[in-house]
Amino acid sequence: MQVHLWEGDRPDRPWRPDRTPSLPEPFGPGRMLPLMEDAGVDRVVIVPPAIMGVQNDFALECARSWPHRFAVMGLLDAGAPDVGEQVARWREQPGMVGVRVHFRDSEQDAWPDERLEPFWAAAERHALPVAGFFPGRLEMAERALERHPGLRLIIDHLGLPRIRGGVDEQQFRVALSLARFPQVAVKLSTLASRSRQRSPFADVHGLIRRLLGEFGPGRLLWASDHTQQLARGRARYPQELALVRAALAELPDRELSLVLGGNAAEYLGWPAEIPSTGLARGS
Repeated sequence: MQVHLWEGDRPDRPWRPDRTPSLPEPFGPGRMLPLMEDAGVDRVVIVPPAIMGVQNDFALECARSWPHRFAVMGLLDAGAPDVGEQVARWREQPGMVGVRVHFRDSEQDAWPDERLEPFWAAAERHALPVAGFFPGRLEMAERALERHPGLRLIIDHLGLPRIRGGVDEQQFRVALSLARFPQVAVKLSTLASRSRQRSPFADVHGLIRRLLGEFGPGRLLWASDHTQQLARGRARYPQELALVRAALAELPDRELSLVLGGNAAEYLGWPAEIPSTGLARGS
């Protein structure tokens, strides 16, 4: 799961002026689908990049055009006054299977927990899967889970800070501790970019194995974050897949298949035989 797809900046769908994309040119299905074919990946989940603000139209158009290949975890303003209503209607959008929130912007640094409480409460009430990026701020996730242990929360990027922050051992220990909440899962992503070696990036395999020891094979989700790898010249798409296979080589095939896709399908409620656009409530 997790690929960033985006279109060019356009007047009716402008990029955020304070954000730049990982790559200077658009990255859409025409570039992603051949990579998936080459790596033997059937389906992926699109997470619109931060340059899109909270605008998900392009990602949903991709899902409508290729509903057996793409679904969407869309962006949402978790502090919006009407966030409860948005969450209640979120999966009425064909192709939408969850929400992704960035807890990293400077304006969010000052948000008290009370500002986000309506979002967490609504996400728990409606069993909406939430992928959260908490660079250096995992304690925020921990506090939310203590109040709402039923949250279907996916911790992005192993719970680590931004890629340039390397491996923060203190934050990683917090990520490991979140295994006590049974609904929490972790994305195995940004690994190649954090490695100091070349493929198969053996120096980061231990991070995956430590997460496996706490979360087990049923709550780990491989996610490529491929455009970040391209921007850094770190790994081709099949190499990202090979990294996880090598780190978990001792797992039985069935459990490895869960990490590589089965867990995401179950967690997001997207069975293999159903088009993502057929999941919309009321469809």
